[in-house]
Amino acid sequence: MSLRRIHPRGIYPRVVVATVLVLVLAAGLVVVTRATDRIGRTTVVAYFENSTGLFPGDDVLIRGVRVGRIDKIEPQPQRAKITFWFDGKYKVPADAMAAILSPQLVTGRAIQLTPPYTAGPRMGNGAVIPRDRTAVPIEWDDLRVQLERLTQLLQPSQPGGVSTLGALVNTAADNLRGQGGTIRETIIKLSQTVSALGDHSKDIFATLRNLSTLVSALHDSVGVLEQLNRNLAAVSALMADDPNKVGQAVEDLNAVVADVQSFAADNREPLGTASDRLASISKALVGSLDDIKQTLHITPTGLSDFVNIFKPANGGLSGVLAANNFANPIAFLCGAVQAASRLGGEQAAKLCVQYLAPIIKNRQYNFPPLGLNLFVGAQARPNEVTYSEDWMRPDYVPPITDSPPPAEARTPEPPPAAAPSEL
Repeated sequence: MSLRRIHPRGIYPRVVVATVLVLVLAAGLVVVTRATDRIGRTTVVAYFENSTGLFPGDDVLIRGVRVGRIDKIEPQPQRAKITFWFDGKYKVPADAMAAILSPQLVTGRAIQLTPPYTAGPRMGNGAVIPRDRTAVPIEWDDLRVQLERLTQLLQPSQPGGVSTLGALVNTAADNLRGQGGTIRETIIKLSQTVSALGDHSKDIFATLRNLSTLVSALHDSVGVLEQLNRNLAAVSALMADDPNKVGQAVEDLNAVVADVQSFAADNREPLGTASDRLASISKALVGSLDDIKQTLHITPTGLSDFVNIFKPANGGLSGVLAANNFANPIAFLCGAVQAASRLGGEQAAKLCVQYLAPIIKNRQYNFPPLGLNLFVGAQARPNEVTYSEDWMRPDYVPPITDSPPPAEARTPEPPPAAAPSEL
């Protein structure tokens, strides 16, 4: 049997490759683990007045139960920026507040998210809680300083003297000495008053709601109130600039009131009679209110119809007067005969024919033969007349034209002289 010797140069590369693969695998597992942890987290940024006693890794609480941790704390000039996360399975209101809690004096601190979620929008990943929604605990140094100030204020101002609080107690004792019965009665009445208010709590709350409505209305009418204030300021300035006018107006009003008083005293009976008559007229108007309404309802239509049928340019009416029940006079008269005789239609018709036939015979017409022309005078306004030629206008003035010069008079020429042979 023979043994084969392995050269060391073949082992080293394999070991290096295996080591690198193990390191890469471990790094990948770490990255995957961290990514898996961050997938279900909700990261939030909050701004606090300070971060005293708070460190990265401290707890984030909801109702005292740890739901996350603080990632980092970044100091800023006027505040502290704290980034923390909580498990995504917990719901937090979108407008939640963050407060730094200090359960005990020497223990670590934590961030408490409040109030717990009940309903509504939720706080999402990357949300920011501003400084006005965060709170920090009072430090012991601040409390100690306030206690020292309180001690200094309560101690006597002079050695052996009485402090301010002691003087208050002594004064109260002097004033309340012997007033026990009065204090008891006051407490009893105050209790009765509170009980009465409790019995009328609904009315009080209704009054407060009405006051809230009034305040809201005033807030909505701020522009009108500002304008009112400006007007009042202008009136006040006007009165301040010339106060004599106001006094003079008051004096004039006083004089007028005196005149009115004397007039009323001198004419008491006539004024009483006039008042009685005015009362009767008012009653008559009230009694005829329906007729007045009907008249006011019909009159505009009638006037507009009259304006439409009157033609000023023609000097007459373009319509015919039509009275009710007079469209057919024969039917109107026969109906009157029937109503007066109280007979049937056939007998009334015979009476109508008997009495009216000799008078009317065949003269039937639809409208009374009556023409109306209630207006006589100028039938058209000058501006309503259109002239086809300018020379037809009453104010026409013919243009002045240059006349040709007169023709020169021609003198007749003498006849030619006769020849000697002709003589």
